[in-house]
Amino acid sequence: MTYSPKLSEAHIPYDGGWTEEDGTPVLLLSVPTIQFKMNTNLHKFSYTWLFEKEMNAYVLCIRLNNQEEFGLIFSQKEAGVLLLDADAYGEFTVVVTKEHIENLKDDTPYLSFPKISLTRSLLAGW
Repeated sequence: MTYSPKLSEAHIPYDGGWTEEDGTPVLLLSVPTIQFKMNTNLHKFSYTWLFEKEMNAYVLCIRLNNQEEFGLIFSQKEAGVLLLDADAYGEFTVVVTKEHIENLKDDTPYLSFPKISLTRSLLAGW
């Protein structure tokens, strides 16, 4: 589901990687700069992708429960490399945590956003 974002800033994932859960690709992202709590009860979310030409970056904009919103920046030479993986060309789940990936435990708080897909911009060329 898409929406019109009203973001003034976005976050760059510190680290990330692909994994799988029940046959679905999962993009796991460590984003320590996000300010809201990871234990937010997620009743509903909306998302949209933007392409920021000056930064040569895709921005994933997510709104939680029709209230809080945040953006994740995927510049071509940094986190955008993750979007070049074959798993990013279909539907996938995005999991966001504040913790560094090497410190993840079974009880680490996170937010999960299923059924994400990226329609690539012709302007991007990647």
